[in-house]
Amino acid sequence: MPLLSVVLPTCNSGELVIETVQSLLAQTFTDFELLVMDDASSDGTWERLAAFDDPRIRRHRNACNVGLPTNMNIAMAMAQGQYLARVDHDDCAMPERFARQVGFLESHPDITVVGSQLEHFQDEAGITGLPLDDATIKARMVLGAEYLANQSTLGRLDFYRAHALRFDPNLYVVDDLGFWMDCMLHGARFANLPEPLTRYRIHANMTSRTLRLDRLYASKDRIYRRFLPLLFPRLSGRECEHLLSLYRMAEDMPQTLAHMVDVHRAARSALSEIDTRWGQSAEGCQACVLSLLNRARQGFEARGILRAEHAAVLDLVFQSH
Repeated sequence: MPLLSVVLPTCNSGELVIETVQSLLAQTFTDFELLVMDDASSDGTWERLAAFDDPRIRRHRNACNVGLPTNMNIAMAMAQGQYLARVDHDDCAMPERFARQVGFLESHPDITVVGSQLEHFQDEAGITGLPLDDATIKARMVLGAEYLANQSTLGRLDFYRAHALRFDPNLYVVDDLGFWMDCMLHGARFANLPEPLTRYRIHANMTSRTLRLDRLYASKDRIYRRFLPLLFPRLSGRECEHLLSLYRMAEDMPQTLAHMVDVHRAARSALSEIDTRWGQSAEGCQACVLSLLNRARQGFEARGILRAEHAAVLDLVFQSH
């Protein structure tokens, strides 16, 4: 059996997946199987993938399009390795990625999942600054950004299976966030390596540039309606509903000062007690809630809804609630 199972989910990836597969077959670490999971592509992706002749490749094609979360669940059931790595079909892995991450988990048995920084390429350049430690990674899940780069992760498959962890097909785009939260709630510990080991392609057709916001908001509501009360035990159901609006863009929130007052009261209630039993940083959770509040306020200010005297009222509400 291979030590590592690498999952490459793909659907209508065009020529991009060729470069991705080439980067995987060029890894310095060779004890892996590559599960190429084609989700009923109609653009010739399956035929392009058939051109690769390497015994480490296992190909699977869904008879109909099942969506990314279900495609990932099928792959996890098929996987034979001790570890499971994720790669997106438009990204590339640095040659030493698997060697560095497998080596890290081998020498850190207390860590469940390890990610890395991303190096952006094509339309943009730059390197991410994701947190390295478990406590900050978990706290950043409150923000829903800058915690783990899903396509850079490598984790322990036996942990996922022991806790029957799966990707939720009801979540649009943020199924990875839901999965990592479930891992956290079952005792997982996370880390990110400081170096970029995955090259993240920025291009016009990437998912983050073609989002359906209504579906995204509904999925975030599903996640945070469950997650926020666990972390903030003094948060009432009504207050939680107010905080859910912070995960929308400012123009899609209720456009009233009264709503912003309710949101600030809810945030104050949430931060009055933070449950850190899962290892997240209390200071990090507080910083994330404040970041969400500030982003909403800036959006309201830019739209002329929130003036200086209103901001002073909100500050008073937040401090005195």
